[in-house]
Amino acid sequence: MGLREVEFILGSNETISTRVLVDESSTVFEAMAQSGLLPRDGSLRYAIDGHGNSLNHQTIQNAPKKIRMGMLKHIDSIWGETNGKGPFVSSERLSGGYLLIPGIEVGEYANVFVTKREQNGFWYAYRFRTGNVSYLDGDLVFARAPLEGNNILLFNPKTGQECIRVPYHHPALDLIRGFWGCCEIQTVDGNKIAVFRPDLTPVPNDFKPHNKPQSKPQSKPQNKPQNKPQNKPQNNNSAKNNKLAPCSLVKQNSVQIDQSIFKGNVRHPSGWWQRALIAGRLPKNGTTWDGVRVRGWSKNSPALVNLPHYHDGQYIFIKLPKAGDSTEIYNINHPDSPIKITFVIQPDLSIDCKGQWVVAQFARNAANKRILIIEGSAKGHRFCQI
Repeated sequence: MGLREVEFILGSNETISTRVLVDESSTVFEAMAQSGLLPRDGSLRYAIDGHGNSLNHQTIQNAPKKIRMGMLKHIDSIWGETNGKGPFVSSERLSGGYLLIPGIEVGEYANVFVTKREQNGFWYAYRFRTGNVSYLDGDLVFARAPLEGNNILLFNPKTGQECIRVPYHHPALDLIRGFWGCCEIQTVDGNKIAVFRPDLTPVPNDFKPHNKPQSKPQSKPQNKPQNKPQNKPQNNNSAKNNKLAPCSLVKQNSVQIDQSIFKGNVRHPSGWWQRALIAGRLPKNGTTWDGVRVRGWSKNSPALVNLPHYHDGQYIFIKLPKAGDSTEIYNINHPDSPIKITFVIQPDLSIDCKGQWVVAQFARNAANKRILIIEGSAKGHRFCQI
């Protein structure tokens, strides 16, 4: 293999870059290390593609000529903030959202990998290390019992992928296949293994393990009358079919301390702007942000927009279902998997809010789970009169 010149772009600024001449057979990670582009303090930096995925594992020969450097969307560097239930400590992500991490202490700094498991608005994550050994004996990881076979894949901080294969140990693995829980890293005969810890994450009695679907014999087609498909009611709160839309604020003379509903505008999919009420915590920088347009504009009512990063104490616009005590809201990390959340209607409300657009505030119940407190209709709420 020969040498190849590649350009590393540092962050989102196209003007800050460096060109290096490296061996085509080396990986992108090796090229960054040899060229002195990795932080010496052990902090994280990755070569990423346009979708935020890691390029560290690719060879220079197959990598693009311009390589952008930054952070992966599924890793974060956090401080342990609050003790949660059992072995978990909670922390807020820099990009918004909350994590649950097992095996770290409050006040401890850690690099974490965010899993695909979410529950009640919290994403489960686990700590990895950036030294020569990514996982030490006694470390806790949060993993899903393998659907088949006996191995799981852990995050590799060098490649930026889940590619560290370790055996998953449980005496009755077939009974917990597909279950998410805590595992302790141990070394047996010189090899790392992940041992499931049911004392930290007990398996519910009603848990149904994942089983391979058995192929059914094909039956002869029968001529049956076809029913017309029924239209299922859509939950506008989760905005599954709504893309994020640019929105901006109207300049205000004053802002109240606890205010999180603002007057502004949102761009319609056709390109024109609608007047809107925008709910959420305003980002510190910029004048235009992306929001979820949950209700459109009409002659007598503004459009309703929610900023997609949620925080305790902030307001949100939702349409209450006509029955039940829970609803779904947009999930910025996984737009196709809305967050299910319980709501509580204040007993002193004099109107029936079911089936109506309302203003709700994020809060915590006695079990420290996030809920929504319904304060009133979107038309009559005090902050909607601005």
